[in-house]
Amino acid sequence: MEVRVALLGQPNVGKSSLFKALTGGDVRIANWPGTTVERAEGVVEYKGRRIRLIDLPGIYGFSATTLEEKLSREYILSGDPHAVVVLVDATLPERTLYLAVEALELTGNVIVAFTKTDLAHSYGIHINYDLIQSRLKAPVVATSIIDDRGFKALLDRVLETASKPPGKPLLILDYGELEPFVDSVQRIILEHRVLTNYPSRWLAVKLLEGDVDLEEKLLRKAGEEVLNKVRAVRSEAQRIVGRDLAAFTASKRFQFILEVLGAGIVKKRVAGAGFKYRFFYNPVLGPLASILIITLMFLAVFTINTGFPLTTLLSILGQEGLAEAVEKHSVSGLMEEYLGRVQEWVAEAVGNPFAASLIAEGVIGGVGAVLTFIPLILVVSLILAALEDSGVLPRMAIGAHYLTSKIGLSGASIFPLTLSLGCNVPAILATRASISLRERLRLTVTLPFIPCQARLIVILALSTALSTFSSSLLVIAGYLAAFLAFITVNYALYRVQDKPRKRSPELLLEVPPVHKPVPRVLWWMVWSDLKHFLKRAGLVILTASVAVWLLTHVSPSLELTLDPSESVAAEASRVLTPLLQPLGISGPGAWMVFFALLTGFFAKELFISSLLVVSGSSTVRQAAVLIGLTDAELIPLAVFTILYVPCLATLSAIYSETRSARHVALTVVLMMAVAYAGSVLTRLLVTLG
Repeated sequence: MEVRVALLGQPNVGKSSLFKALTGGDVRIANWPGTTVERAEGVVEYKGRRIRLIDLPGIYGFSATTLEEKLSREYILSGDPHAVVVLVDATLPERTLYLAVEALELTGNVIVAFTKTDLAHSYGIHINYDLIQSRLKAPVVATSIIDDRGFKALLDRVLETASKPPGKPLLILDYGELEPFVDSVQRIILEHRVLTNYPSRWLAVKLLEGDVDLEEKLLRKAGEEVLNKVRAVRSEAQRIVGRDLAAFTASKRFQFILEVLGAGIVKKRVAGAGFKYRFFYNPVLGPLASILIITLMFLAVFTINTGFPLTTLLSILGQEGLAEAVEKHSVSGLMEEYLGRVQEWVAEAVGNPFAASLIAEGVIGGVGAVLTFIPLILVVSLILAALEDSGVLPRMAIGAHYLTSKIGLSGASIFPLTLSLGCNVPAILATRASISLRERLRLTVTLPFIPCQARLIVILALSTALSTFSSSLLVIAGYLAAFLAFITVNYALYRVQDKPRKRSPELLLEVPPVHKPVPRVLWWMVWSDLKHFLKRAGLVILTASVAVWLLTHVSPSLELTLDPSESVAAEASRVLTPLLQPLGISGPGAWMVFFALLTGFFAKELFISSLLVVSGSSTVRQAAVLIGLTDAELIPLAVFTILYVPCLATLSAIYSETRSARHVALTVVLMMAVAYAGSVLTRLLVTLG
């Protein structure tokens, strides 16, 4: 079925530009029946659905004082459009939101789309779209034709709205002392059952305003007696209110608009950035400054959360005790200690060992996995929000663009790239700063190739089991393999996706004046990111934690077991061990490696602990000897653990950002293919060497 969408907005709100951008310029022009008013229509193919956009005339309201207003109002009420998209100029929200409020009083299938959002920030206007959405009780989408921002989200809201039956008007304003008269006119309309195709409350308000067109319709349908009753109520209302009723209702709407925008918009006076920030535009100083700032942020973020890389530096300097103290008193260290105590208390309080294990490891462990990411996301979101709101982030993107454009990425990608070295989850969330949807989707697929801190721990542990090959060289080789995979896959996707269409990674963005970040705006942005993670990725991680516990504590005969080697996961690992033969790993102990890789899917650091538990070893070297792993197998295994599927939390973040299971599957398939190819090539090189 074709979805018909009415596009509505005040003059100069950017309606025609958005219409052309969505339809690609394929537009059919005609006239509205019996008039000389143009009717423009265009078609969008999206998710297998045909969406027809009808560009309604630019109007200021629904008073029907002009032919254009009358046509727009009648078309919306005709029931023909499945959705009505009302545009609001983000640079002039106080004036242009008025039409959206009137539309929300008229029908229940309204979507509010803010335009020119790329300009709003440069004008010092900060908008909390989620908060405005909650106040308007209707979907709100931020769009920009500069970088196609919000187009996909807008079309998604259109399909969601079109799939629902037409509802009552979404917004009911309080008209104060006029309310008793609104109720009186509404009762007259309902009693005489006239003009039933109009919402009765909206019709009552418009009749009190003195809408001539609706009065004529009422006269034709119900007669002069009913019309005189309505006019009598209007006269009494005007006497009580003491002013023109149309002006009174308009003032109430503007009062509501100011209340909504007062809660959801912050305006800050901004001035030019001046000479002192121009070094970002220098082809030499720009990239160096951007990389320096991001490196300092990276160090601050992960030192606060995990102690890394300060702990590594202290260990190199021989300060092992200080390194342990820093790690213990980091945010993650304190949280892990607290959760560990809770798990111990549960294990002692619950008598049944299986129930205690399920609650402590499955439920609390899952909650802990979610909570562990919260400090990291909070700090990362706060820094990213401060850079973005202050106007520094766009300048950093410009500075880094010269380097990143060589691999098919814009300068805006430098921040998530750096974050991935610590954790892929906040890096995936940081792709929201990407300049285009295509680049953002590409980054969500390729960023997991960059080794996070957990994978560094795994490769360091595997390096201790080497007998002839240098452990330092293994770490360096692992990182080189990871970055080579990232660059190769990203550039290949860029060549397939953008290069044939002659889309170079140009950096097209609005560079707002530099100013101090606004605390209220920072809170909006941080809370939005955190809420997004908890609602989407958090639930997936918690559910998967319980599922992993079941797989490792239920035997093939469906009996509970506390021995992981007797579990369903272990049995599946024994069956699937032939998959490790390309890495040279075989024999009776090969299943232990596969089991460790399987649990490493949930959290990378579990690879080492699982390997030690199922092999009954105290060190990785002992486990390697027991399983029969030599350097020729350990080196390809290290490369495989760096490149194979990302952890569950990262996949959850990818799905929460893309809302596409196919995109998640593509990430897994690509990483597995690259991991196999990389590890097989590594084994070949090691064998020949």
